[in-house]
Amino acid sequence: MAMGRVPAGIEKSGAPSAIVACEVVVQELNRNKLSGQINETQLVEVLQTLNSLQKLPAYFVMKRQAREQGWQPGRYFSDIPALRGKSMGGDYFGNYERRLPQGNWKEADLDYRGKKRNAKRLVFSKDGQQRYVSVDHYETFHKVPSCQ
Repeated sequence: MAMGRVPAGIEKSGAPSAIVACEVVVQELNRNKLSGQINETQLVEVLQTLNSLQKLPAYFVMKRQAREQGWQPGRYFSDIPALRGKSMGGDYFGNYERRLPQGNWKEADLDYRGKKRNAKRLVFSKDGQQRYVSVDHYETFHKVPSCQ
């Protein structure tokens, strides 16, 4: 399990840590840990919205909301007019394999384009302050350092 450390140069030991811009944190994470697999612009937007509003951006819908619009597993959001441009996010993440610290977690799809869901997820604590990215459907998690 890759729980990830704060990217080199972002936090210096012994000194008070300043919160770094999310653009810098995401760029370091994506290039050094994720092999460039994440849409940096989207992840920055999600992180900044979690920081300011303690919730996901408005284009995320929970499974219950998607079902109310006619979605069912295997059906594409792009085929449902009310769900075009939306992504799945905000539902409970069970952490059944205990790969993350104990807590109350939620999940959100990353880089979703309306067709088949991919393996990329953001998993975050209920308050949105602890965040991890998985690009391999929960096999490994990379901690996202605090950012603004």
